[in-house]
Amino acid sequence: MQTKSTTGVQNDLAHFLGVAVKSVEKEFSYLLAFGRRTPAVVKAVAQTVAVTPAPAAVVAPAVLPVSRIEPVVSLPVVEKKKPEPALEKALPVRQAGLKNVAFANKTEEVEVEIYFRDIQSPSRAVRIQALRQIKKLSRPTAVAMLEELLSREQDTLQIIELLNALASVSEDGATTKEVFKNFIGHQDTGIRLAALRAISKYHDDEGFNILASALKDRDHEVRRQVLNCLCWSFSERCSLHAVAALHDPDPGVRKAAAQITGALKVAQAISGLITLLADTDHDVQSTAAVSLKKITGEDFGFKARSSKTDKDDAIEAWRFWWRENQTKFKLQLNRG
Repeated sequence: MQTKSTTGVQNDLAHFLGVAVKSVEKEFSYLLAFGRRTPAVVKAVAQTVAVTPAPAAVVAPAVLPVSRIEPVVSLPVVEKKKPEPALEKALPVRQAGLKNVAFANKTEEVEVEIYFRDIQSPSRAVRIQALRQIKKLSRPTAVAMLEELLSREQDTLQIIELLNALASVSEDGATTKEVFKNFIGHQDTGIRLAALRAISKYHDDEGFNILASALKDRDHEVRRQVLNCLCWSFSERCSLHAVAALHDPDPGVRKAAAQITGALKVAQAISGLITLLADTDHDVQSTAAVSLKKITGEDFGFKARSSKTDKDDAIEAWRFWWRENQTKFKLQLNRG
């Protein structure tokens, strides 16, 4: 078997090394785009390989694949910010107009700081809990705090909640009544009702006149509830207003008026109640029949669910009785 000369082996090795250098150069050129290597480094490596003397009769080793070197890309370091605490729309108490409040003690001042934020929470459960706690504070602190919140609040539901809470702690404070009066003309029905209900608790002439005026409110629910407030707060004093409400265009108001006049046994309501026996609403008819029996002690068998003929007969009996007895009732009223 023939063998290659030493010179032949050296030439083959030189050829192999040349191929290897080119492969290395190719791989290193990949790194140039990332700024990790320079052409000078590649040349230095090539020169080192080229000048290395090869030993005689060296068998060319198997060519190993050059592993691809992935560039290490440095990412910008982002500083992790500390999470900011949830910000409520409430201001610190001392910046919210309560700095002149004479707190009962230091503990109460700290509690107010907490409740002041909680009461403005978007969660109704949180607000209700805060309102319960506020009611436990000293009365001057609770009133001042609620009045301040009302002066800045814009949300309808929260205004109603605040009005109701203030009504429960204010009792008959004259200054607080002025706060409620600011809301009796509000465009929202719920807010008007909350303010009027609060005013009804004062049991004074001004409150009575405000409620009586509200019986002309454009909303039938306001008229109905105000009529009930008059009855609860002023009893017989509301009698004539209840008689007038028997002719209200809303059946709910007419029914409430019929109930009130019957409960108070208002004789002046007899004629109006007899008229309501022919009302278009069956509930109004039934309530009128019950109230007539309470006031007069009479019963002509009127049933709202009876046939039209039976109801007409009962209504006629009531009218005949009234023609015969109205003079007697008027005399009793004059004596009273």
